[in-house]
Amino acid sequence: MTEKLGHELDQVKIKQTSPIRFRDEAINKIRKQNIDFKGKSYVFVPFDVSKDSHQKGLKLRVYKGRSKDTHTKKVFYIQFWFNGKACRYSLGHYSQTFGVKECDEALRKVYLDHTDPETGFWIKDPNITKTNEKRIVEQPDTTAAKGYTVNEVIEAYCGAALPGETTERGFSKDRRDGFRAAKHSREWFRCMAGYNHRISLIKFRDDDDGYGYAEFLPNKHLRVSKPRDMTDLFRKYPPGKGILQDRVYYNRRKKQTYTIPKSQNYSIYDSYIGKSLIHKLTPGDVEHFIRGLSSMLVKKSYVSVFASLWIFARKRGWLGTNPGDCPFYNDGVYVKKEKQGTDPYKSVAMESPEEFQLFWECTEELSKQFPFKAELHQFMILTAMRKTEALKMKKEYINFDKGTLFIPKGVGKTRYRDEELPITPELEIMLRNLLDISSDPEKKVQHYKMIPWLFGTRKWSFEKYWDKKFRESQDARLGGDENFVPALRDLMRRKSGDPNLVFSPKILRKSYITLSQQQYQGRSEITAQMSRHASIDTLNRHYNKPSIETKKQYASGVSKVFKFIQRRSA
Repeated sequence: MTEKLGHELDQVKIKQTSPIRFRDEAINKIRKQNIDFKGKSYVFVPFDVSKDSHQKGLKLRVYKGRSKDTHTKKVFYIQFWFNGKACRYSLGHYSQTFGVKECDEALRKVYLDHTDPETGFWIKDPNITKTNEKRIVEQPDTTAAKGYTVNEVIEAYCGAALPGETTERGFSKDRRDGFRAAKHSREWFRCMAGYNHRISLIKFRDDDDGYGYAEFLPNKHLRVSKPRDMTDLFRKYPPGKGILQDRVYYNRRKKQTYTIPKSQNYSIYDSYIGKSLIHKLTPGDVEHFIRGLSSMLVKKSYVSVFASLWIFARKRGWLGTNPGDCPFYNDGVYVKKEKQGTDPYKSVAMESPEEFQLFWECTEELSKQFPFKAELHQFMILTAMRKTEALKMKKEYINFDKGTLFIPKGVGKTRYRDEELPITPELEIMLRNLLDISSDPEKKVQHYKMIPWLFGTRKWSFEKYWDKKFRESQDARLGGDENFVPALRDLMRRKSGDPNLVFSPKILRKSYITLSQQQYQGRSEITAQMSRHASIDTLNRHYNKPSIETKKQYASGVSKVFKFIQRRSA
Protein backbone atom coordinates (compact mmCIF):
# COMPACT_ATOMS: atom_id res chain seq x y z
CA MET A 1 0.00 0.00 0.00
CA THR A 2 2.96 2.37 0.69
CA GLU A 3 4.22 1.74 -2.85
CA LYS A 4 0.83 2.60 -4.32
CA LEU A 5 0.68 5.85 -2.39
CA GLY A 6 3.98 6.86 -3.98
CA HIS A 7 2.45 6.91 -7.51
CA GLU A 8 0.52 9.97 -8.61
CA LEU A 9 -2.96 9.69 -10.07
CA ASP A 10 -3.59 10.91 -13.62
CA GLN A 11 -3.45 14.72 -13.77
CA VAL A 12 -4.68 17.14 -16.38
CA LYS A 13 -1.85 18.96 -18.14
CA ILE A 14 -1.77 22.62 -17.20
CA LYS A 15 0.52 25.52 -17.95
CA GLN A 16 1.74 25.47 -14.35
CA THR A 17 3.11 21.93 -14.42
CA SER A 18 5.10 21.86 -11.18
CA PRO A 19 3.55 21.50 -7.74
CA ILE A 20 3.01 24.67 -5.80
CA ARG A 21 4.07 25.49 -2.28
CA PHE A 22 1.51 25.10 0.48
CA ARG A 23 1.40 28.83 1.12
CA ASP A 24 -1.35 31.41 0.84
CA GLU A 25 0.68 33.59 -1.57
CA ALA A 26 1.23 30.64 -3.89
CA ILE A 27 -2.47 29.73 -3.87
CA ASN A 28 -3.45 33.33 -4.56
CA LYS A 29 -1.37 33.29 -7.81
CA ILE A 30 -3.48 30.43 -9.20
CA ARG A 31 -5.84 31.80 -11.85
CA LYS A 32 -8.21 29.81 -14.00
CA GLN A 33 -7.14 31.87 -17.03
CA ASN A 34 -3.70 30.22 -16.82
CA ILE A 35 -5.06 26.68 -16.81
CA ASP A 36 -5.91 24.51 -19.79
CA PHE A 37 -8.99 22.53 -18.60
CA LYS A 38 -9.36 20.60 -21.92
CA GLY A 39 -13.12 20.40 -21.68
CA LYS A 40 -13.22 19.47 -18.00
CA SER A 41 -14.85 21.56 -15.29
CA TYR A 42 -11.90 21.39 -12.89
CA VAL A 43 -8.28 20.31 -12.49
CA PHE A 44 -6.16 19.27 -9.47
CA VAL A 45 -2.99 21.18 -8.62
CA PRO A 46 -0.65 19.25 -6.26
CA PHE A 47 1.12 20.81 -3.29
CA ASP A 48 4.82 20.44 -2.65
CA VAL A 49 4.61 18.80 0.80
CA SER A 50 6.50 16.13 2.72
CA LYS A 51 5.57 12.55 1.84
CA ASP A 52 6.10 11.46 5.45
CA SER A 53 3.60 13.86 7.04
CA HIS A 54 -0.15 14.11 7.32
CA GLN A 55 -0.13 16.48 4.29
CA LYS A 56 0.73 13.67 1.89
CA GLY A 57 -1.78 13.68 -0.97
CA LEU A 58 -2.96 17.24 -0.37
CA LYS A 59 -4.21 18.93 -3.58
CA LEU A 60 -6.05 22.02 -4.67
CA ARG A 61 -9.06 21.64 -6.96
CA VAL A 62 -9.42 24.63 -9.30
CA TYR A 63 -12.81 25.08 -11.01
CA LYS A 64 -13.27 26.41 -14.54
CA GLY A 65 -16.50 28.19 -13.70
CA ARG A 66 -18.28 30.47 -16.18
CA SER A 67 -16.40 32.66 -18.63
CA LYS A 68 -17.77 35.87 -17.21
CA ASP A 69 -16.72 34.96 -13.64
CA THR A 70 -13.61 36.80 -12.48
CA HIS A 71 -13.31 34.79 -9.26
CA THR A 72 -11.46 31.47 -9.30
CA LYS A 73 -13.07 28.84 -7.09
CA LYS A 74 -10.50 26.72 -5.20
CA VAL A 75 -11.14 23.78 -2.83
CA PHE A 76 -8.65 21.84 -0.67
CA TYR A 77 -8.76 18.05 -1.15
CA ILE A 78 -6.83 15.21 0.43
CA GLN A 79 -6.19 12.24 -1.84
CA PHE A 80 -5.64 8.84 -0.18
CA TRP A 81 -5.84 5.10 -0.75
CA PHE A 82 -8.57 3.18 1.09
CA ASN A 83 -9.50 -0.49 0.49
CA GLY A 84 -7.39 -0.52 -2.71
CA LYS A 85 -9.14 2.48 -4.26
CA ALA A 86 -8.12 6.11 -4.72
CA CYS A 87 -10.39 8.39 -2.72
CA ARG A 88 -10.65 12.12 -2.21
CA TYR A 89 -12.08 14.13 0.65
CA SER A 90 -12.98 17.81 0.60
CA LEU A 91 -11.41 19.82 3.40
CA GLY A 92 -13.00 23.18 2.62
CA HIS A 93 -13.20 26.14 0.20
CA TYR A 94 -10.21 28.43 0.04
CA SER A 95 -11.23 31.91 1.22
CA GLN A 96 -10.14 34.75 3.44
CA THR A 97 -11.44 32.84 6.48
CA PHE A 98 -10.21 29.40 5.45
CA GLY A 99 -6.62 29.40 4.33
CA VAL A 100 -3.49 27.30 4.70
CA LYS A 101 -3.53 27.39 8.51
CA GLU A 102 -7.20 26.36 8.85
CA CYS A 103 -6.76 23.69 6.17
CA ASP A 104 -3.77 22.19 7.98
CA GLU A 105 -5.68 22.04 11.28
CA ALA A 106 -8.69 20.36 9.64
CA LEU A 107 -6.43 17.92 7.79
CA ARG A 108 -4.56 17.03 10.97
CA LYS A 109 -7.82 16.16 12.78
CA VAL A 110 -9.09 14.07 9.85
CA TYR A 111 -5.75 12.29 9.60
CA LEU A 112 -5.60 11.42 13.31
CA ASP A 113 -9.21 10.17 13.35
CA HIS A 114 -9.01 8.00 10.20
CA THR A 115 -5.49 6.54 10.04
CA ASP A 116 -3.57 3.91 11.95
CA PRO A 117 -1.20 5.75 14.31
CA GLU A 118 1.52 3.11 13.82
CA THR A 119 1.47 2.59 10.03
CA GLY A 120 -0.19 5.78 8.84
CA PHE A 121 -2.55 3.76 6.61
CA TRP A 122 -6.10 5.01 6.19
CA ILE A 123 -8.46 2.72 8.09
CA LYS A 124 -11.66 4.79 7.79
CA ASP A 125 -13.17 6.83 5.01
CA PRO A 126 -13.80 10.44 6.13
CA ASN A 127 -16.51 10.77 3.47
CA ILE A 128 -18.54 8.09 5.23
CA THR A 129 -17.88 9.78 8.58
CA LYS A 130 -19.14 13.08 7.19
CA THR A 131 -22.27 11.41 5.81
CA ASN A 132 -22.99 9.76 9.15
CA GLU A 133 -22.57 13.06 10.97
CA LYS A 134 -25.45 14.44 8.93
CA ARG A 135 -27.50 11.24 9.17
CA ILE A 136 -26.86 10.32 12.79
CA VAL A 137 -27.33 12.86 15.56
CA GLU A 138 -25.54 12.01 18.76
CA GLN A 139 -28.05 11.50 21.55
CA PRO A 140 -27.63 13.98 24.38
CA ASP A 141 -26.82 12.65 27.82
CA THR A 142 -30.23 12.26 29.45
CA THR A 143 -29.11 9.93 32.22
CA ALA A 144 -28.13 12.79 34.49
CA ALA A 145 -30.63 13.57 37.25
CA LYS A 146 -32.02 17.06 37.67
CA GLY A 147 -30.68 17.35 41.20
CA TYR A 148 -33.88 17.91 43.18
CA THR A 149 -33.81 17.37 46.92
CA VAL A 150 -36.25 15.16 48.82
CA ASN A 151 -37.99 18.27 50.19
CA GLU A 152 -38.52 19.68 46.71
CA VAL A 153 -40.01 16.37 45.58
CA ILE A 154 -42.29 16.38 48.66
CA GLU A 155 -43.57 19.84 47.76
CA ALA A 156 -44.24 18.83 44.17
CA TYR A 157 -45.85 15.53 45.22
CA CYS A 158 -48.24 17.42 47.49
CA GLY A 159 -49.18 19.75 44.64
CA ALA A 160 -46.93 22.77 45.23
CA ALA A 161 -45.32 24.58 42.31
CA LEU A 162 -41.63 24.18 41.49
CA PRO A 163 -39.88 26.76 39.28
CA GLY A 164 -39.80 25.58 35.69
CA GLU A 165 -41.97 22.50 36.34
CA THR A 166 -45.63 21.83 35.66
CA THR A 167 -47.83 21.61 38.74
CA GLU A 168 -49.97 18.52 39.33
CA ARG A 169 -52.93 17.86 41.60
CA GLY A 170 -50.92 16.05 44.21
CA PHE A 171 -50.83 12.64 45.96
CA SER A 172 -50.81 10.54 42.81
CA LYS A 173 -50.76 6.75 43.00
CA ASP A 174 -47.53 4.89 42.40
CA ARG A 175 -48.18 2.20 39.81
CA ARG A 176 -51.65 3.16 38.54
CA ASP A 177 -53.40 6.24 37.25
CA GLY A 178 -55.41 8.32 39.66
CA PHE A 179 -54.84 9.76 43.11
CA ARG A 180 -54.84 8.50 46.66
CA ALA A 181 -57.96 8.56 48.81
CA ALA A 182 -58.23 11.09 51.63
CA LYS A 183 -57.29 8.48 54.24
CA HIS A 184 -54.00 7.60 52.57
CA SER A 185 -53.28 11.21 51.58
CA ARG A 186 -53.56 12.12 55.25
CA GLU A 187 -51.20 9.31 56.25
CA TRP A 188 -48.66 10.19 53.53
CA PHE A 189 -48.72 13.89 54.46
CA ARG A 190 -48.20 13.07 58.14
CA CYS A 191 -45.06 11.08 57.30
CA MET A 192 -43.77 13.67 54.85
CA ALA A 193 -44.56 16.95 56.60
CA GLY A 194 -46.50 16.16 59.79
CA TYR A 195 -45.60 16.40 63.49
CA ASN A 196 -45.56 20.12 62.78
CA HIS A 197 -48.00 23.02 63.08
CA ARG A 198 -48.48 22.94 59.30
CA ILE A 199 -50.69 19.86 59.72
CA SER A 200 -53.25 22.02 61.57
CA LEU A 201 -53.73 24.09 58.42
CA ILE A 202 -54.85 21.25 56.16
CA LYS A 203 -57.41 18.46 56.02
CA PHE A 204 -58.27 15.97 53.32
CA ARG A 205 -61.61 15.14 51.69
CA ASP A 206 -62.77 12.63 49.09
CA ASP A 207 -64.27 13.87 45.83
CA ASP A 208 -67.00 12.12 43.83
CA ASP A 209 -64.43 9.83 42.20
CA GLY A 210 -63.08 8.71 45.58
CA TYR A 211 -59.83 10.65 45.21
CA GLY A 212 -58.54 12.78 48.07
CA TYR A 213 -58.02 16.51 47.82
CA ALA A 214 -56.74 19.09 50.30
CA GLU A 215 -58.73 21.78 52.08
CA PHE A 216 -56.87 24.55 53.91
CA LEU A 217 -57.81 26.02 57.27
CA PRO A 218 -56.64 28.95 59.40
CA ASN A 219 -55.14 28.42 62.84
CA LYS A 220 -56.60 31.14 65.04
CA HIS A 221 -54.71 29.96 68.11
CA LEU A 222 -51.37 30.42 66.35
CA ARG A 223 -52.67 33.45 64.43
CA VAL A 224 -51.83 31.90 61.08
CA SER A 225 -54.05 32.75 58.14
CA LYS A 226 -55.50 30.16 55.79
CA PRO A 227 -52.97 29.09 53.14
CA ARG A 228 -53.91 29.82 49.54
CA ASP A 229 -52.44 26.57 48.24
CA MET A 230 -49.72 24.01 48.93
CA THR A 231 -47.00 26.45 47.90
CA ASP A 232 -48.25 28.95 50.46
CA LEU A 233 -48.48 26.22 53.13
CA PHE A 234 -44.81 25.31 52.76
CA ARG A 235 -43.93 29.01 52.61
CA LYS A 236 -45.59 29.60 55.99
CA TYR A 237 -43.80 26.64 57.53
CA PRO A 238 -40.44 26.01 55.79
CA PRO A 239 -38.22 23.10 56.92
CA GLY A 240 -37.48 23.23 60.63
CA LYS A 241 -40.13 25.79 61.54
CA GLY A 242 -43.19 24.85 63.64
CA ILE A 243 -41.98 21.45 64.84
CA LEU A 244 -44.18 20.21 67.69
CA GLN A 245 -42.46 20.19 71.08
CA ASP A 246 -43.35 18.91 74.56
CA ARG A 247 -46.45 20.67 75.92
CA VAL A 248 -46.11 21.92 79.50
CA TYR A 249 -49.26 22.55 81.56
CA TYR A 250 -49.76 24.02 85.02
CA ASN A 251 -52.66 22.79 87.16
CA ARG A 252 -53.63 25.68 89.39
CA ARG A 253 -55.79 23.58 91.69
CA LYS A 254 -53.14 20.96 92.32
CA LYS A 255 -50.35 23.46 91.80
CA GLN A 256 -48.52 20.99 89.67
CA THR A 257 -46.74 21.23 86.37
CA TYR A 258 -47.04 18.29 84.04
CA THR A 259 -45.77 17.64 80.55
CA ILE A 260 -47.31 15.94 77.55
CA PRO A 261 -44.30 14.65 75.60
CA LYS A 262 -44.11 15.15 71.87
CA SER A 263 -44.43 12.22 69.51
CA GLN A 264 -41.43 10.00 69.03
CA ASN A 265 -41.95 10.26 65.29
CA TYR A 266 -40.71 13.06 63.04
CA SER A 267 -41.35 14.21 59.49
CA ILE A 268 -39.11 13.84 56.47
CA TYR A 269 -39.51 17.49 55.51
CA ASP A 270 -38.10 18.77 58.80
CA SER A 271 -35.21 16.30 59.00
CA TYR A 272 -31.71 16.24 57.59
CA ILE A 273 -32.65 13.67 54.97
CA GLY A 274 -35.05 16.12 53.37
CA LYS A 275 -32.14 18.26 52.17
CA SER A 276 -30.38 15.35 50.46
CA LEU A 277 -30.70 14.60 46.75
CA ILE A 278 -33.49 12.19 45.85
CA HIS A 279 -31.45 10.38 43.18
CA LYS A 280 -28.63 9.68 45.65
CA LEU A 281 -30.92 8.28 48.35
CA THR A 282 -30.03 4.70 49.27
CA PRO A 283 -31.81 2.01 51.32
CA GLY A 284 -29.14 2.47 53.98
CA ASP A 285 -30.01 6.16 54.29
CA VAL A 286 -33.68 5.29 54.82
CA GLU A 287 -32.83 2.56 57.33
CA HIS A 288 -30.79 5.06 59.35
CA PHE A 289 -33.60 7.63 59.19
CA ILE A 290 -36.41 5.33 60.37
CA ARG A 291 -34.40 3.77 63.19
CA GLY A 292 -35.82 6.10 65.84
CA LEU A 293 -39.49 5.83 64.86
CA SER A 294 -42.07 4.48 67.26
CA SER A 295 -43.12 1.13 65.79
CA MET A 296 -42.66 -1.32 62.96
CA LEU A 297 -45.90 -0.28 61.24
CA VAL A 298 -44.89 3.38 61.31
CA LYS A 299 -41.50 2.50 59.84
CA LYS A 300 -43.17 0.58 57.02
CA SER A 301 -45.38 3.58 56.30
CA TYR A 302 -42.32 5.79 55.98
CA VAL A 303 -40.66 3.30 53.64
CA SER A 304 -43.78 3.35 51.46
CA VAL A 305 -43.66 7.16 51.40
CA PHE A 306 -40.01 7.15 50.29
CA ALA A 307 -40.95 4.71 47.53
CA SER A 308 -43.82 6.96 46.42
CA LEU A 309 -41.53 9.99 46.27
CA TRP A 310 -38.92 8.10 44.26
CA ILE A 311 -41.50 6.77 41.79
CA PHE A 312 -43.06 10.22 41.46
CA ALA A 313 -39.65 11.74 40.67
CA ARG A 314 -39.03 9.01 38.10
CA LYS A 315 -42.37 9.59 36.38
CA ARG A 316 -41.54 13.30 36.13
CA GLY A 317 -38.16 12.48 34.58
CA TRP A 318 -36.17 13.99 37.45
CA LEU A 319 -34.00 10.90 37.96
CA GLY A 320 -32.70 10.71 34.40
CA THR A 321 -33.52 8.11 31.77
CA ASN A 322 -31.75 5.22 33.48
CA PRO A 323 -32.63 5.32 37.18
CA GLY A 324 -33.16 1.56 37.53
CA ASP A 325 -35.73 -0.05 39.80
CA CYS A 326 -37.03 1.62 42.92
CA PRO A 327 -34.51 0.79 45.68
CA PHE A 328 -37.17 0.88 48.41
CA TYR A 329 -39.63 -1.64 46.94
CA ASN A 330 -39.86 -5.38 47.63
CA ASP A 331 -38.17 -5.31 51.04
CA GLY A 332 -35.30 -3.18 49.74
CA VAL A 333 -35.25 -1.45 53.12
CA TYR A 334 -34.75 -3.59 56.19
CA VAL A 335 -37.35 -3.04 58.92
CA LYS A 336 -36.80 -4.89 62.15
CA LYS A 337 -39.74 -7.11 63.03
CA GLU A 338 -41.40 -6.43 66.33
CA LYS A 339 -43.93 -8.41 68.34
CA GLN A 340 -47.44 -7.18 67.79
CA GLY A 341 -50.64 -7.91 69.58
CA THR A 342 -52.96 -10.32 67.83
CA ASP A 343 -56.16 -9.02 66.31
CA PRO A 344 -59.03 -10.43 68.45
CA TYR A 345 -61.47 -9.96 65.55
CA LYS A 346 -59.37 -11.59 62.85
CA SER A 347 -61.17 -14.94 62.74
CA VAL A 348 -64.55 -13.97 64.22
CA ALA A 349 -67.87 -14.03 62.40
CA MET A 350 -71.50 -14.45 63.40
CA GLU A 351 -73.12 -17.59 62.05
CA SER A 352 -76.12 -18.71 64.11
CA PRO A 353 -79.57 -17.08 63.87
CA GLU A 354 -79.39 -16.41 67.61
CA GLU A 355 -76.27 -14.26 67.15
CA PHE A 356 -77.88 -12.24 64.36
CA GLN A 357 -81.04 -11.74 66.38
CA LEU A 358 -79.03 -10.61 69.43
CA PHE A 359 -77.10 -8.13 67.27
CA TRP A 360 -80.28 -6.71 65.74
CA GLU A 361 -82.12 -6.37 69.06
CA CYS A 362 -79.17 -4.53 70.63
CA THR A 363 -78.80 -2.11 67.72
CA GLU A 364 -82.53 -1.37 67.80
CA GLU A 365 -82.35 -0.71 71.53
CA LEU A 366 -79.39 1.66 71.13
CA SER A 367 -80.87 3.46 68.14
CA LYS A 368 -82.46 6.20 70.28
CA GLN A 369 -79.17 6.92 72.03
CA PHE A 370 -77.04 6.54 68.89
CA PRO A 371 -79.16 7.45 65.85
CA PHE A 372 -77.49 6.81 62.47
CA LYS A 373 -74.72 4.79 64.15
CA ALA A 374 -76.99 1.86 64.97
CA GLU A 375 -78.48 1.98 61.47
CA LEU A 376 -74.98 2.12 60.00
CA HIS A 377 -74.14 -1.26 61.54
CA GLN A 378 -77.44 -2.74 60.38
CA PHE A 379 -76.76 -1.49 56.88
CA MET A 380 -73.26 -2.98 56.88
CA ILE A 381 -74.41 -6.48 57.80
CA LEU A 382 -77.19 -6.47 55.18
CA THR A 383 -74.99 -5.22 52.32
CA ALA A 384 -71.45 -6.42 53.21
CA MET A 385 -70.26 -2.87 52.61
CA ARG A 386 -67.21 -1.52 54.36
CA LYS A 387 -67.71 1.28 56.86
CA THR A 388 -65.82 3.81 54.72
CA GLU A 389 -68.02 2.90 51.76
CA ALA A 390 -71.29 3.05 53.71
CA LEU A 391 -70.52 6.51 55.11
CA LYS A 392 -70.25 7.89 51.56
CA MET A 393 -73.68 6.67 50.49
CA LYS A 394 -76.40 9.20 49.62
CA LYS A 395 -80.16 8.97 49.67
CA GLU A 396 -80.36 9.48 45.93
CA TYR A 397 -78.60 6.15 45.37
CA ILE A 398 -81.72 4.27 46.61
CA ASN A 399 -84.23 3.20 43.96
CA PHE A 400 -87.14 1.39 45.60
CA ASP A 401 -89.08 1.16 42.32
CA LYS A 402 -86.26 -0.66 40.59
CA GLY A 403 -85.21 -2.48 43.75
CA THR A 404 -81.55 -1.53 43.50
CA LEU A 405 -78.96 0.33 45.51
CA PHE A 406 -76.52 2.26 43.31
CA ILE A 407 -72.82 2.28 44.33
CA PRO A 408 -70.71 4.79 42.33
CA LYS A 409 -67.13 3.81 41.60
CA GLY A 410 -65.99 6.73 43.76
CA VAL A 411 -67.64 5.06 46.76
CA GLY A 412 -66.31 1.54 46.22
CA LYS A 413 -62.85 0.64 47.37
CA THR A 414 -61.69 -0.71 44.00
CA ARG A 415 -62.63 2.49 42.05
CA TYR A 416 -63.17 0.17 39.07
CA ARG A 417 -66.74 0.73 37.91
CA ASP A 418 -70.22 1.68 39.07
CA GLU A 419 -72.11 -1.19 40.70
CA GLU A 420 -75.60 -2.02 41.90
CA LEU A 421 -76.86 -4.04 44.83
CA PRO A 422 -80.28 -5.67 44.97
CA ILE A 423 -82.51 -4.33 47.72
CA THR A 424 -83.74 -7.38 49.58
CA PRO A 425 -86.98 -7.18 51.65
CA GLU A 426 -84.94 -7.04 54.85
CA LEU A 427 -82.75 -4.25 53.49
CA GLU A 428 -85.80 -2.31 52.32
CA ILE A 429 -87.30 -2.43 55.83
CA MET A 430 -84.05 -1.20 57.32
CA LEU A 431 -83.74 1.64 54.76
CA ARG A 432 -87.31 2.81 55.28
CA ASN A 433 -86.75 2.81 59.04
CA LEU A 434 -83.67 4.94 58.47
CA LEU A 435 -85.40 7.41 56.14
CA ASP A 436 -88.24 7.84 58.68
CA ILE A 437 -85.83 8.60 61.52
CA SER A 438 -86.36 12.38 61.26
CA SER A 439 -90.00 11.99 62.32
CA ASP A 440 -89.01 10.53 65.72
CA PRO A 441 -88.94 13.46 68.20
CA GLU A 442 -86.92 11.49 70.76
CA LYS A 443 -83.92 11.17 68.45
CA LYS A 444 -83.83 14.91 67.71
CA VAL A 445 -82.58 14.56 64.15
CA GLN A 446 -85.24 16.57 62.32
CA HIS A 447 -82.50 18.05 60.16
CA TYR A 448 -81.96 14.63 58.50
CA LYS A 449 -84.48 15.33 55.74
CA MET A 450 -82.44 18.38 54.65
CA ILE A 451 -79.10 16.63 54.05
CA PRO A 452 -78.24 14.35 51.11
CA TRP A 453 -76.26 11.76 53.04
CA LEU A 454 -77.74 8.40 54.00
CA PHE A 455 -76.10 8.62 57.43
CA GLY A 456 -76.14 12.16 58.76
CA THR A 457 -74.31 13.97 61.52
CA ARG A 458 -75.74 14.92 64.92
CA LYS A 459 -73.46 17.94 65.21
CA TRP A 460 -76.15 20.38 64.22
CA SER A 461 -77.05 23.90 65.23
CA PHE A 462 -79.87 26.25 64.28
CA GLU A 463 -77.61 28.35 62.05
CA LYS A 464 -76.72 25.32 59.92
CA TYR A 465 -80.33 25.01 58.70
CA TRP A 466 -79.69 27.95 56.38
CA ASP A 467 -76.15 27.02 55.37
CA LYS A 468 -76.62 25.16 52.09
CA LYS A 469 -72.89 24.75 51.59
CA PHE A 470 -72.59 22.94 54.94
CA ARG A 471 -75.65 20.75 54.34
CA GLU A 472 -74.20 19.45 51.08
CA SER A 473 -70.63 19.14 52.35
CA GLN A 474 -69.00 16.07 53.86
CA ASP A 475 -69.20 17.72 57.29
CA ALA A 476 -72.94 16.94 57.27
CA ARG A 477 -72.45 13.18 57.17
CA LEU A 478 -71.71 10.80 60.03
CA GLY A 479 -68.11 10.93 61.12
CA GLY A 480 -67.69 7.59 62.89
CA ASP A 481 -68.96 5.14 65.48
CA GLU A 482 -66.21 5.11 68.11
CA ASN A 483 -68.61 5.64 71.04
CA PHE A 484 -71.27 3.30 69.72
CA VAL A 485 -69.14 0.15 69.33
CA PRO A 486 -68.20 -0.22 73.05
CA ALA A 487 -71.82 0.41 74.06
CA LEU A 488 -73.09 -2.21 71.60
CA ARG A 489 -70.48 -4.74 72.69
CA ASP A 490 -71.34 -4.29 76.39
CA LEU A 491 -75.07 -4.62 75.72
CA MET A 492 -74.56 -7.80 73.68
CA ARG A 493 -72.44 -9.26 76.47
CA ARG A 494 -75.07 -8.52 79.10
CA LYS A 495 -77.95 -9.95 77.08
CA SER A 496 -76.05 -13.06 76.02
CA GLY A 497 -74.52 -13.66 79.44
CA ASP A 498 -71.13 -14.06 77.77
CA PRO A 499 -68.57 -11.62 79.22
CA ASN A 500 -66.03 -12.64 76.57
CA LEU A 501 -68.23 -11.93 73.55
CA VAL A 502 -66.19 -10.29 70.79
CA PHE A 503 -67.62 -7.68 68.44
CA SER A 504 -66.33 -4.95 66.14
CA PRO A 505 -67.60 -3.47 62.86
CA LYS A 506 -65.07 -5.44 60.81
CA ILE A 507 -66.78 -8.75 61.62
CA LEU A 508 -70.02 -7.66 59.91
CA ARG A 509 -68.62 -8.04 56.41
CA LYS A 510 -67.00 -11.34 57.41
CA SER A 511 -70.33 -12.53 58.79
CA TYR A 512 -72.10 -11.75 55.51
CA ILE A 513 -69.46 -13.55 53.45
CA THR A 514 -69.30 -16.56 55.78
CA LEU A 515 -73.08 -16.89 55.74
CA SER A 516 -73.25 -16.65 51.95
CA GLN A 517 -70.58 -19.34 51.63
CA GLN A 518 -72.69 -21.67 53.74
CA GLN A 519 -75.91 -20.84 51.91
CA TYR A 520 -74.37 -21.45 48.48
CA GLN A 521 -72.33 -24.53 49.42
CA GLY A 522 -68.98 -22.78 49.18
CA ARG A 523 -69.45 -21.26 45.72
CA SER A 524 -66.97 -18.42 45.99
CA GLU A 525 -67.91 -16.82 42.66
CA ILE A 526 -71.41 -16.11 43.95
CA THR A 527 -70.09 -14.73 47.23
CA ALA A 528 -67.60 -12.54 45.35
CA GLN A 529 -70.39 -11.04 43.25
CA MET A 530 -72.62 -10.41 46.26
CA SER A 531 -69.84 -8.79 48.30
CA ARG A 532 -68.23 -7.02 45.30
CA HIS A 533 -64.88 -8.67 45.94
CA ALA A 534 -62.31 -8.60 43.14
CA SER A 535 -60.13 -11.50 44.32
CA ILE A 536 -61.67 -14.83 45.28
CA ASP A 537 -58.40 -15.96 46.86
CA THR A 538 -58.37 -12.95 49.18
CA LEU A 539 -62.04 -13.53 49.98
CA ASN A 540 -61.44 -17.14 51.01
CA ARG A 541 -58.25 -16.34 52.93
CA HIS A 542 -59.37 -13.33 54.95
CA TYR A 543 -63.17 -13.10 54.93
CA ASN A 544 -64.62 -16.60 55.07
CA LYS A 545 -64.39 -17.40 58.83
CA PRO A 546 -66.44 -20.46 59.75
CA SER A 547 -66.48 -21.42 63.43
CA ILE A 548 -65.06 -24.67 64.79
CA GLU A 549 -68.55 -26.15 64.98
CA THR A 550 -69.14 -25.40 61.31
CA LYS A 551 -65.75 -26.92 60.47
CA LYS A 552 -66.76 -30.06 62.38
CA GLN A 553 -69.88 -30.33 60.23
CA TYR A 554 -67.74 -29.95 57.10
CA ALA A 555 -65.32 -32.62 58.34
CA SER A 556 -68.16 -34.99 59.29
CA GLY A 557 -69.62 -34.69 55.81
CA VAL A 558 -66.29 -35.68 54.28
CA SER A 559 -65.53 -38.49 56.72
CA LYS A 560 -68.84 -40.26 55.96
CA VAL A 561 -67.09 -41.69 52.91
CA PHE A 562 -64.94 -43.87 55.17
CA LYS A 563 -67.73 -46.25 56.22
CA PHE A 564 -65.38 -49.23 56.55
CA ILE A 565 -63.60 -47.85 59.64
CA GLN A 566 -64.49 -49.89 62.75
CA ARG A 567 -63.58 -49.94 66.44
CA ARG A 568 -61.05 -52.61 67.36
CA SER A 569 -62.23 -55.39 69.60
CA ALA A 570 -60.53 -55.95 72.95
